[in-house]
Amino acid sequence: MTLDQAYRWLLACYPRAYRRQYEDEMIGVLLDDATPGQRRPARRDVLALLGGAFRAHVRQVGARFSVDAWREAAQVLGLIAALVLFARAARLPVLHLALLADGYPEGLGQEVVSWPVWLVSVVWLIVAMLAALGWSRSAAAIAVCAAAFEVVRVAQDYGQYSTVFNLWPAVLAAMVPVALAIRAPRSARAVVAPWRLGLLATATLVSVAAPTIATVTSADLRTEPVRGTWIFTVGVGQIEAILLTAGYLLFALAVLSTPAVLRRRLLALLVPVGVTLLLTRVVLGTTGAIFERSTNDGVLGALTWAQWSTLALVPALLFAVAVAILHSREQPDPQGA
Repeated sequence: MTLDQAYRWLLACYPRAYRRQYEDEMIGVLLDDATPGQRRPARRDVLALLGGAFRAHVRQVGARFSVDAWREAAQVLGLIAALVLFARAARLPVLHLALLADGYPEGLGQEVVSWPVWLVSVVWLIVAMLAALGWSRSAAAIAVCAAAFEVVRVAQDYGQYSTVFNLWPAVLAAMVPVALAIRAPRSARAVVAPWRLGLLATATLVSVAAPTIATVTSADLRTEPVRGTWIFTVGVGQIEAILLTAGYLLFALAVLSTPAVLRRRLLALLVPVGVTLLLTRVVLGTTGAIFERSTNDGVLGALTWAQWSTLALVPALLFAVAVAILHSREQPDPQGA
């Protein structure tokens, strides 16, 4: 390998657009600075080129995410995610109140519905309302507390039972304050049409009320439990499963009905959550398709370093792939131009 080829191999680490503009100039400068008879790049040149490539990629990513479409998608994601997390957290408190109103003196019992469950559901509702009103910075500040609670709850579950079954809500919750903290030219309410806000409100109400409707009306007494891996639930009755599925489909419809530019970015932003859901429910289950979890008297064994690496790196990698595909798809065609 000649010195010219070695430098070009190192410059391949730079973004394509950067190479197209500066590669020949950089090769000329590097070859002029080389000593007579030099056949390999100097260590300082290697480090400088690799460092420059990293900075160029960071600047490119920053430039991509600084466009208005990404900023508005982040605002909409913050609103939808807060509503989903509220719907998930509020089911038991609402069912508890419904049972109390229906004449059950203990409701679900204090050990089932504790004050943190009430608090986190109220916090997510406040975050969603502030995001809908356009007060995204205030919503982001409040969302930090609720996101911390979700992360702590997952950490406690793993510490006690070595389970990451409910990791996806923590990932989604961690994205909410970051998404809402990003300044955008328009708020989520302005970006989302009024009928979609109504659709999101309906989806939230259906999801929250599903356990209450199924229990208070005794609709699930004669139905078999459904193991709902794909609807984020386990062991619910058929009526409740149908209502929950309807709520989730309404949330999906609200996302899929947005304009193409916004929809693509929302789906890309949701990739880490979806991949985490698949990994924790399928790949890293008790008899995972790829990484089988060991058990000791029915208790799951701790995750191995390979499993932790998969859980941390695969969602980030696929998110980067989704963003790259989206960017490549939306690039103008030079020949058509």
